[in-house]
Amino acid sequence: MAFRFLDLPPEIRDQIYHDVLSCDQARRPPPDDDNPASYHFDLAILHTNKQIHHESKKAFQDNVFIKITTPWSESIEHISSEGRVPIIALGPAADAFGLFHLWIWIDAPGAPPRGTAYSMIICLDDLLAFTRMWRFSNLNHQGLNPHLRLKLILQDPHVPDRKIPKTLQLRLLQPFGLIKNLHSFSVHGAKVLPSVEEALKKEQATPEPSPEECLETASALKDAGNKSLQAQDFAAAMQFYTEAFAAIHVTLSGRKRYIHAEGYYNLRELTTGSYKGQNGHLARIILRVKLVANVIQLYLKTEEWDEARFWGKRSINLFRASFDPHHADDLEGDFDRDWAWVQLSAAMGFPAQNAMGKIFYRTALASRALGYKKEEWNLVHAAQVYSPQDEIIRADLRKMVEQGDPDHKAAAMS
Repeated sequence: MAFRFLDLPPEIRDQIYHDVLSCDQARRPPPDDDNPASYHFDLAILHTNKQIHHESKKAFQDNVFIKITTPWSESIEHISSEGRVPIIALGPAADAFGLFHLWIWIDAPGAPPRGTAYSMIICLDDLLAFTRMWRFSNLNHQGLNPHLRLKLILQDPHVPDRKIPKTLQLRLLQPFGLIKNLHSFSVHGAKVLPSVEEALKKEQATPEPSPEECLETASALKDAGNKSLQAQDFAAAMQFYTEAFAAIHVTLSGRKRYIHAEGYYNLRELTTGSYKGQNGHLARIILRVKLVANVIQLYLKTEEWDEARFWGKRSINLFRASFDPHHADDLEGDFDRDWAWVQLSAAMGFPAQNAMGKIFYRTALASRALGYKKEEWNLVHAAQVYSPQDEIIRADLRKMVEQGDPDHKAAAMS
């Protein structure tokens, strides 16, 4: 007997429609750390027959979509590439799409006329990624938001003039609390609740933490992470370190770190707190280096050797690139010939030199555990260059010479 889809119970059919047509099920993971996720909606089911079209349409209409429109085509590319915000529709498809709950209009005085507009459609789950990207852009370019106008238009795409529930209004509007100091801002449509709009504008009026406050917060979180690490509460330590990175606008995603808001710290002398008198950009770099050293130590404690080596190599290669931009991304080779940049950087008195020495040595320990002997030799030698008074490193290097390659004896005794 042939199987008939419509013979299935209605609740099973509804689950199938949800699995095919909902945003959470249609989302595909990003292909790599540099690209956003994507969506694939199998809309063919809507064209099967009238009954299935009628039943499945509700599953698609349960999604909450958002339309973003600007007069600048490059903004759309920026949202996708820099913000890693998945885009569902662009261009004519976005212009023709009407099933959105929120329309975000961004322009500026003197911008091209409204006939020149570029739109995109995103899912509600990606709205916070969009507003965070915008926030980081404004921090990086301090004069950005005062030149921009933002209009938000709420609507129920299925029943005109029907009020959107408060819980959904909050999800749609609260993320814009991150967007501050605009030239103008307004909310329209769908019976916006005064309490929701007032809470949003109050958050927008709250100033961003100063660079000094960000650094102080991150330092306190780092110290809390160190205490948790000493207590062997590794999950808590990692949470504190992650929050410390976030406090100075560094976000983590898998094996990728994204450094935002460089312009917020650049070329600025700090005026308050424990960082008073320091350059903001340099203070942030030093704190980042210390955090990486501590994260590597955490991975050593949990015997996650690959993670410890990965993050150590990543930091070392980024540091090396500033002195030797044409280097290969490996840590082997002859130390005297290929690692001259270590002596050069140490001679310059890099402010985070001691923390950098810890990164080299802790990465060496991970390389040792994984059997990368040549890499281990070079890393321990480099660690001694950066931390010449560290007795643990000196003793370890001497022991390595006694047990192994005599070609490194001079290096160990230098």
